[in-house]
Amino acid sequence: MINITKVVSKNFIMDIIARFQNILGLNLVSYEDMVDKGIKQIQKELESKNIKLKWYRYEITQLTNGAMAIMLYGDEE
Repeated sequence: MINITKVVSKNFIMDIIARFQNILGLNLVSYEDMVDKGIKQIQKELESKNIKLKWYRYEITQLTNGAMAIMLYGDEE
């Protein structure tokens, strides 16, 4: 079983923009970027350790205002 967790956060300016986008019903690009950043960090760690997975799942949890934990878990091949 593999378990990798990354914590990412956004900056104050991006939080203001995201709140404005949310009011207008637009995509929350800053949050999407945070998720993408965390997933890329996890993929980079898997590649650097040469880990191959049979299956995996991402779990995303909001920690506080402006931060989230992205966890990958799964079984190695």
